[in-house]
Amino acid sequence: MRIPEHKYGLYLLASVCGIVDVTCFVGLNGVFSAAMMSGNLLMFAIALSQGHPFELGFKYVRAFGAFTLGIVIANRTMKFLGGGNNSRKAFWFVWFCIGVATMLTMWRAPATHAPLRDALVGLLCAAMGAMTTIIRMHGVPDLATTLFTGTYTALIAESPLGGSKSDRWLRRVVSITIFVISGGVCGYLARINPTWALGLAFVIMSLAMVIFQNSSKEPENSSFSPLANF
Repeated sequence: MRIPEHKYGLYLLASVCGIVDVTCFVGLNGVFSAAMMSGNLLMFAIALSQGHPFELGFKYVRAFGAFTLGIVIANRTMKFLGGGNNSRKAFWFVWFCIGVATMLTMWRAPATHAPLRDALVGLLCAAMGAMTTIIRMHGVPDLATTLFTGTYTALIAESPLGGSKSDRWLRRVVSITIFVISGGVCGYLARINPTWALGLAFVIMSLAMVIFQNSSKEPENSSFSPLANF
């Protein structure tokens, strides 16, 4: 099966996801992760077990709600655009959310303004919810972007260590490595100033959008079926 050209944009999205997740946790003192909702639900469950669902756990509920809103917006946007490769334009919503978040950090320091910090986390969670939804339609098998558990499991299971072999190991390793390196670099940047980290995410997302626009003329059957990236 021919690998579609927009896979290169998806590699960039792996970087964006790593940057956004680390920025939320380190730079915004926010949620466990903007993209991995299982961690936020787990933290909320811990808050419940400690008897402080609102005092300690409400921020995780807000993150879950924003992520859900991003899913709804992305899904409705793709349907409005008519499906197929044209629905890839829904990535512009992700680009918009990250851009607005970046500008807000330039306007005021999140560390000194709690409502702004909460708004930023909400924007980024909505962006990641939308990204995850769009990738369900346009993802490349085993190229991890927002969800890594399945990719890592496949990497190990279909390796000599797991008694098997797959020619997809390289894209699995590359996407995971990109995520980790991006998160590590931006963990440092986010501690200095979240604007630097989000600004980098916005630049990388803009480059991905150029790739998605240029690859819009790919044959319709070059997009993989939903859930291909899980």
